[in-house]
Amino acid sequence: MGRGPLHLVARGVSDWLRIRGHDVDLIPIRLPDGFATEVESAIAIQRKISILAASACGEGRLPLLLAGNCNASLGLLAGVGSKDTGLVWFDAHGDFNTPETTLSGYFDGMGLAMIAGLCWRSLAASIPGFSPLEARDIVLVGAHDLDPGETNLMDQHGVRRFGADELRLDGVEATLRQVFYPINHHLSRLVVHIDLDVLDREEARVNQYSSVGGLTVKETVAILEWLSGRFQIAGLALSSYNPDIDEGDRALMAAQKILASTL
Repeated sequence: MGRGPLHLVARGVSDWLRIRGHDVDLIPIRLPDGFATEVESAIAIQRKISILAASACGEGRLPLLLAGNCNASLGLLAGVGSKDTGLVWFDAHGDFNTPETTLSGYFDGMGLAMIAGLCWRSLAASIPGFSPLEARDIVLVGAHDLDPGETNLMDQHGVRRFGADELRLDGVEATLRQVFYPINHHLSRLVVHIDLDVLDREEARVNQYSSVGGLTVKETVAILEWLSGRFQIAGLALSSYNPDIDEGDRALMAAQKILASTL
């Protein structure tokens, strides 16, 4: 998945956006040389992302983050700023574990819990502009592979969520109106994080964690278009694409459709 952003660039994502009328400034973000642990690396990258995202927003531009993992979006949110801003998190998984609830120790499974201020607080506080986001201002979209511990935490703290089943039962308009009604009154902007494994595996196998039960590309696009019509999209992240297992470029084409609909 760490090769995903470079693969998207190599396959011409910047040129593809320019052809569609967007002014694109591509900035690679790299770790400094030397030994780094997983947690140290993630936080170092998040600090850089925050500074660059804040600079982009100051110039009236949209920060679009291409990331290998999900926790990078913490830096994006920090740079955009949390005032009047909610977070929509598209993901097959909850990413709402903490060191106390995780059964795997996988740091990237804690990204959303970090954003909500539930773990790694001292490290998160070292990221420029970061302040925890109220759980009520977070909406998890498309999750269908959740751990019991993170489900309990989300219920406890009031994270709203819906999956493909609810969307198909009630329809896009009714589902989104119900979920986002409490947010409409106090938020005007959104940071949108899209882990591509929110897509059903039958749509595209985007990484090794892809599974059945996810959204279609059409459903994902419909949600994004609904959100774009009601909120300012202040930051956008696309993450967790593994080109090594992308059969027939299906995930690549899905990513292009998702970007086009949002931008």
